[in-house]
Amino acid sequence: MQRSTSNSWTLPNASDLPALGAMSTRDRAARSARDGVRVLPLVGAPILPMPEHVRRAVAQAMDQPDPRDSRGLPELRAAIAAELEREHGLRIDPERRLLITHGAMHGLSLVLRTVLTPGDEVIVPTPTYFFDGAIREAGATPAYVPSRECDGWALDLAGLEAAVTPRSRAILLCNPNNPTGYLPDAATIAAVVDIAARHGLLVISDDSWQHFTFDGRRYHPVEALADRWPHLVTVTSLSKYYALASWRLGYVLAPPPILDALERRLQWEAVCCGVVPQRAAAAALTGPRDWLDRALSTYQAKLDRVCDGIAASGLPEPVRPGAGAFLLVDCSRLGDTPADIDRVLLANGIATVRGADMHAPGTHVRLTFGSDEHVLDELIRNLGQACRES
Repeated sequence: MQRSTSNSWTLPNASDLPALGAMSTRDRAARSARDGVRVLPLVGAPILPMPEHVRRAVAQAMDQPDPRDSRGLPELRAAIAAELEREHGLRIDPERRLLITHGAMHGLSLVLRTVLTPGDEVIVPTPTYFFDGAIREAGATPAYVPSRECDGWALDLAGLEAAVTPRSRAILLCNPNNPTGYLPDAATIAAVVDIAARHGLLVISDDSWQHFTFDGRRYHPVEALADRWPHLVTVTSLSKYYALASWRLGYVLAPPPILDALERRLQWEAVCCGVVPQRAAAAALTGPRDWLDRALSTYQAKLDRVCDGIAASGLPEPVRPGAGAFLLVDCSRLGDTPADIDRVLLANGIATVRGADMHAPGTHVRLTFGSDEHVLDELIRNLGQACRES
């Protein structure tokens, strides 16, 4: 910080960063609740009680020494590598390629601050998750390439290539996409990697919602194309499928030179991630999965329920997501501006993320559908009420 002549302290430019869109939504919902409106408890990822084998691992961890391994517990990294091989046929050296982080956002921030230099550009397909702040904190500039609703929010591959300039350093994906739920197929992922290879770019992919796929669709990791172009980084969260949101854990999968640099940066800012949450994660990955799979198996029905309900409410039927726990809904019927739409929805107990906060049309909002069925039914009723009032 810089000290002023008035003997007070002023914050540097980082203080000018806007609040994360999800946090802004929380604050608006809290204000509505204070005004007496019952805000629906809408969630994305499942919130589950930890099963006995995870609780047992946590209890044991509290009585064991902390090994303070900056890359993460070897048993957790080994479990992640085994999962990647089992699910996707990927052969990963957990010692040289995996780093445990305090969630996907922390991992992404580490990656961007490590691989970017001031003045670099990052090509970002939109709509997308809240990547802006992390890119700008690294001194780089996002170059946005919009997708179109009429195309099912598919990546604009020609637009991605046209966005390449001499300052371009990376392409940043969200796979599956948050907020649209777009799930690129294998050919699309290959096309993105080929663009990167032609122009010498890094591909960074946030794959936090990879387990939530619908209608027989499959998630395709960029890492599967490492033999084609090795400059690939995957960032992901253990909060979603593994229901570990309270523990704030994720990991980065990267080539060894990048991972070495990431570890050095993590050592200086956090030393390592806590051993107790890591042992919880290792138990979740290596133990029985019935408690997770039961929750995941409900999401297809939840998606069907909400999509049908939105169409019946009077709003335009949204593009059906291929993955995730959210969808992007056109709410132009409810108001002329994002603020007007937000007011109408909050008055009916519906807290959303504004589309404009995710580089989507300002007429749209992101709705999550991971809540229990009775909450989703109330959501649908309230959407219908909002339409009748408008």
